[in-house]
Amino acid sequence: MRIARKTFEGLVREIAAGVLRSLPPDLKEKAKLVSIVAADRPTPEQIELSGGGNDLIGLYEGVSLVDRRIGDSGDLPDRISLFRDGFRDSCATMAELRKEIRITILHELGHYFGFEENELEERGLG
Repeated sequence: MRIARKTFEGLVREIAAGVLRSLPPDLKEKAKLVSIVAADRPTPEQIELSGGGNDLIGLYEGVSLVDRRIGDSGDLPDRISLFRDGFRDSCATMAELRKEIRITILHELGHYFGFEENELEERGLG
């Protein structure tokens, strides 16, 4: 699927705002501290961090809320990156793209909140 960079960035902003509005109030406040960004593709460092390949569509970078300790300040801000190339290669329609962006944002927010992969699967976010 072809999608222009600006269109992808706009979709990410729009869908992220909708996801944040849909969260319970306590999670919504915490999620506001996470930056959600769009990029064309992951950097080599992001690929290494994920333990994955070049087909990466999303990545949470930071320290999950359950792993934080007093004195953890000074770390880089928490960030969720969504990668246009990965979505472009895996989605055939705009409806599918919108759905996958939403699921990916929820999945990566789950990592921020401290859910493990099996918990995300159980919640339908795997």
